[in-house]
Amino acid sequence: EEREASQGIPEPNNTSEWDVSDLLSNWSQEGQRLWLRHPWGWTHWDMPDGFQLNETHPSLLHLSLEVLLSPWIPEVKTWDVKPRQPGKNHSLSYSGGVDSTAALLLMPDDTLLAYHKRNFTSMLNHSLPLSTFAAIRERTGRDVLCISSNHEKIRTYHELQNGFSTANAACVHLILLADYLDLCSIAFGTVIENTWLKKGLIYRDFTLSHYWNYWSKKFQQAGLTYLLPINHITEAGALKICKQSQFSDVVNSCLRGRDGSWCGACWKCFHKNGPLGREVNPHSKEITTYLNKKPLRTAQHALWALKVQGLEDLAPHLKEHIADDLSWWEKAYEPGLNLIEEPLRSEVKGKTGSYLEWMAEPYALVKVDLDV
Repeated sequence: EEREASQGIPEPNNTSEWDVSDLLSNWSQEGQRLWLRHPWGWTHWDMPDGFQLNETHPSLLHLSLEVLLSPWIPEVKTWDVKPRQPGKNHSLSYSGGVDSTAALLLMPDDTLLAYHKRNFTSMLNHSLPLSTFAAIRERTGRDVLCISSNHEKIRTYHELQNGFSTANAACVHLILLADYLDLCSIAFGTVIENTWLKKGLIYRDFTLSHYWNYWSKKFQQAGLTYLLPINHITEAGALKICKQSQFSDVVNSCLRGRDGSWCGACWKCFHKNGPLGREVNPHSKEITTYLNKKPLRTAQHALWALKVQGLEDLAPHLKEHIADDLSWWEKAYEPGLNLIEEPLRSEVKGKTGSYLEWMAEPYALVKVDLDV
């Protein structure tokens, strides 16, 4: 607890010990602040008016514990409660970046948008997403619900940097609000690099992956469809969709920009903002470091980004991997639509086709096997 005090991490008035035998007893609420006791301290969320912990289905609380704590506490993976009945509304775990904006554009217009807002000081800056949300509100009348939390601190008790405990911790605010918002699904802006390609390097049949089969079933237990509305689209395709949209001037994936401008020196600026024609410094320390890392991060997309920006000379060791024609990387992979249930599948397919061409068979994607 001394460490918490020294870091200024808040605690509830009613403190208690972590209880592994009664996992749900670790949740509590004081006013609009929801608290979670974990073995190393406390985590909190500031919830909207009217949210009540005691009106939240046990399966949602169990799923939240699993996405937050499962890397360190195996007991949270095993839960067997009466399944929750699905609600009526689709939702999107929305960041304001390119990929999640592409997901927004392919999802129904009444999809609820919610943003996790890190509420402690760090390198990450919220000014760009918040300006994007303001533009969305002004242009479409749609609001983005912002939920403040410090749950990205959980990793720091394990000598790791601030960040999400698991990939699905990115949507824990929506899991916790699923009854309050009457949700039937949670969608993510997850692209081909993280679905049909393993770490952007090598093709895999994503439908057979442990990740897809495990998490889609777990979310189903909590009455939520695990939605990947852009699993069939690459980062290049997401850029192309955003470029054609009414948000082309405001969407931004840079996490370090300030006062409405991107930093121009981070890896995201290199492979997201550069291809959008925005000014970046390709010789920055971070971009140079990442281009020389092995394996190359989001490899197939990084190769495409080098090519479209005419920067192949920055990474001579990668030149042999950059194919003459990478136009297929900007197209959509139709088999990915099978991960989306009807009637949503038809809507996503129609919207995809209005922005992008479809990859032709035999799919170049299936042949991706990069040792870079």
